[in-house]
Amino acid sequence: MVAVTAKKSASKSQEYATADALKAKCESYFSQCDEDEVLYGEAGLALYLNVTIKTLRRWYDGERHEDFQDTVQMAFMRIQNQIETDPRYQEKGMVTRGIFLNKQPRFGGYQDKVEARQDISVNVNMGKGMDESDFK
Repeated sequence: MVAVTAKKSASKSQEYATADALKAKCESYFSQCDEDEVLYGEAGLALYLNVTIKTLRRWYDGERHEDFQDTVQMAFMRIQNQIETDPRYQEKGMVTRGIFLNKQPRFGGYQDKVEARQDISVNVNMGKGMDESDFK
């Protein structure tokens, strides 16, 4: 009974004793994707690492295992680079997906240009010999 309790409390991150072990597993994920000609992704990386997306994001943000932060951020940058450069994202139906992904905080966080509304106020003073009917 004690072994079961201890096993349940152990986190998935303990599978990766060091940042180097995590980096090697990330590299393995990217190699596998390249071999299978599959696009990289956050969910795919999390599944391959056998952790939740929430855990992966906490590592990215440095909320847990600060020593993993650079490794995970580099992995996300590699995914972002593929989104920005892979010709598959320019194919029919994929352009919108690429744009949407680039708007995600961990993949660039790009924002659409916001058009600023400009209100212009004009004050017309009528001179001598002019009345309001001259402007109709």
